[in-house]
Amino acid sequence: MNITEWRETAYKKMFESTVAFVKHLKEDDGKFNIEDLEAMLQSEYDRQGLAWDGRGEVVEINIEATIAAIQMELINWKKELKEGE
Repeated sequence: MNITEWRETAYKKMFESTVAFVKHLKEDDGKFNIEDLEAMLQSEYDRQGLAWDGRGEVVEINIEATIAAIQMELINWKKELKEGE
């Protein structure tokens, strides 16, 4: 596996894991709502901005993948809500 492949693999694994986690919360936790998902996204944005002390590339990839997955699920959820009106 070359250097690009491991990055892509790490990103994909975290992205898919986050999507599955959000879908699980949405389907199985009756208290989980869109505001909770927005708060999760904000928390990841905050985490992304706290890199003043430096961190490894793996953590950066995980944060980026997590943000992308939450953003996607948030957009999808908002679409569902709009279509349900």
